[in-house]
Amino acid sequence: MNPLLISGFGTSINVEKRKLIINNKLNNKKYEFYPHKIDYDNIILDNHSGFITFDGIKWLMKHNIPLTILNWNGNILGITLPESPISGKLKIKQYQAYLSNNKRYEISEKLVFSKIDSSYNLLEQLSDFYLIDIKNIKIIFNKEKYEFLKNTHENNITNLLVYEGRVAQAYFTALGTIFRQIAPEFAYSGRKVKENARNYNAPDEINALLNYGYSILESEIRKILNSYGLDPEIGFLHEVLPSRTPLVYDIMELFRWIVDLSVIQLLENTPKLKKSDFITTENYHIRLKDSLASLLIEKIRDNFKIKVPYKGKNYYYDVILSDNISKLSLFISEKNKNIIFDIPNLYFKRKDYLSIKEKILKMTPENRKKLGINKSTLFYMKKNIQEGKNIKIYDKIIKKLN
Repeated sequence: MNPLLISGFGTSINVEKRKLIINNKLNNKKYEFYPHKIDYDNIILDNHSGFITFDGIKWLMKHNIPLTILNWNGNILGITLPESPISGKLKIKQYQAYLSNNKRYEISEKLVFSKIDSSYNLLEQLSDFYLIDIKNIKIIFNKEKYEFLKNTHENNITNLLVYEGRVAQAYFTALGTIFRQIAPEFAYSGRKVKENARNYNAPDEINALLNYGYSILESEIRKILNSYGLDPEIGFLHEVLPSRTPLVYDIMELFRWIVDLSVIQLLENTPKLKKSDFITTENYHIRLKDSLASLLIEKIRDNFKIKVPYKGKNYYYDVILSDNISKLSLFISEKNKNIIFDIPNLYFKRKDYLSIKEKILKMTPENRKKLGINKSTLFYMKKNIQEGKNIKIYDKIIKKLN
């Protein structure tokens, strides 16, 4: 995953002497790419005016680079995708799998179970650094799973969605606790939006970040599905509805947690985000300024470029995303008899554990002197912890505290 965000007024995309030229006069930015020498794999347009020539569209398509156009609120307005593989048999098998109650349910159940496992792992990792009751969260997750399995007498998608929804509510309640710890000024109160069940038109800054991040993830998944020749309009967990791409939403469930983590990391950044980093519309909805959108995309990209153990080797998460879509394709086409979505857990490389922070906050001047910690160092560490900032704790201090 390596998208290029182009935002602002007056953007032009055209071709001059074989080169793709992207010019934004307002931001005084100009990109020039020679044929077959472009590192970006997706061009994301988040702007209000401009033009693209037919040659520009052809250039991108011949280089297998989608053009994603975002609406004013950060949601996807449309995507121009390169030509997909000619895979009529795969699409027929996909439709048959959707119409088969057993096969559709098997795919949906594996999606939900994998999503819930990844969600819990993220919360478990975060509980080392934030005040969330992971023991109670585990009880809730286990209780919901028990109730679901106890009441499952047939392959019922509705029951599966109820189970997924109840766990998701507990998950976002826990995330909300973290959001309020690190960014109380943004007044996050949950994902539900009264006037829109799909969470468009964010009422607060954190929902604006989540919505934008999910749009970036959606664009990436659309691109990969297209490369395998799968029909995004035929999903399994999500219903087939007009103007929707349910298969995209199905796959998104497996990797939403990376966006959630990216938002948390961005909120922790120093300097911290401010309300001035966002735009409030005349209808009191929130959207990201261009600079913040670029930072979020960069954070998501970096997290998808983390290597983790997978199939006996180390792979990036964006490679693992593609491989899980490949698994789905092979199962649908009946080349594989079983489907298992395998998303390796991410283990944080951080040292600012809650236990360490608590020891720092409770440290007396006498203890500081005994441990040989500089007075100003302790002062600023305490100050940053109290302000909810991410602090850097050196190994020598951790050794002294332990």
